[in-house]
Amino acid sequence: MAAILGDPEALAAEVTRRARLKAVEIAEEARRNSAVIVQGAQEEVEAIRRQSEQTISHQIAAQQKRSAARAELEAQRRFVLLRETPIADVWRSAEERLRSLVQQPNYRDILKQCAFRAARELGATDLELAADPAGHQLLSPETLNQWSTEAGVQFRRAPQPAATWGGLLATSGRLRFDATFRTQLAMAQVALRERVFEILFKGLR
Repeated sequence: MAAILGDPEALAAEVTRRARLKAVEIAEEARRNSAVIVQGAQEEVEAIRRQSEQTISHQIAAQQKRSAARAELEAQRRFVLLRETPIADVWRSAEERLRSLVQQPNYRDILKQCAFRAARELGATDLELAADPAGHQLLSPETLNQWSTEAGVQFRRAPQPAATWGGLLATSGRLRFDATFRTQLAMAQVALRERVFEILFKGLR
C-alpha cells in the first residue's frame, strides 16, 4: 500500500482487482432483473392481444414503449449500484489498510518516502515535517540528519505533530505539500475514479 500511494497504475490495478468480483455479481443481477421486466412486458402484451383485436396495434406499441422505459430506468439504477457500491467498499478497505501501516515496523520508511516526495514536489532545500502523533515521534534528529544527507535537503521536525492519522505535512516558507494518507487517498479517488470505472466495466455492459 505504501507503493500504491505514489503509483497510480498500481492503485488502479488494486481497485480493479478488488472490485471486479462484486461488479460482476451486481451486473448479473441487473441482467436477471432486466430479463424479468422483459418477460413481464411480453406477458402483458399477450394479455392485451387477447382482450381486444381492434385496438391491438396501438396498445402494443404503447405497452412496448412503457416497458422499454421501465427497463432503461432499471438498467440505469443498477448501473449506478454497479459503479458506486463495490468501489466505495474498496476505498474503505484501502483506508483501513493505510491506517494499519502506522503500526507497522516499516512506518519510518514510509514517512521517508513521503518526505522525499515532498522535497521533489516543492523543489525546496529546507523543509519542516509534521507527521501524525505516532509518526512524529519517529522523526528524531538522527533520522532527519540521515534523510537530509541522502536527499541533499535539510529536513527539520515541526514543533507539533500534524492533526492526521497517517503520513505527514511538509512546509518550506509559504510552500506546503500534503503527504498525509487521508489527502493522498482522496486525490487518488478523484484522479482514478473514472479510469477505474472504465477498466472495471469494460465488457460488462
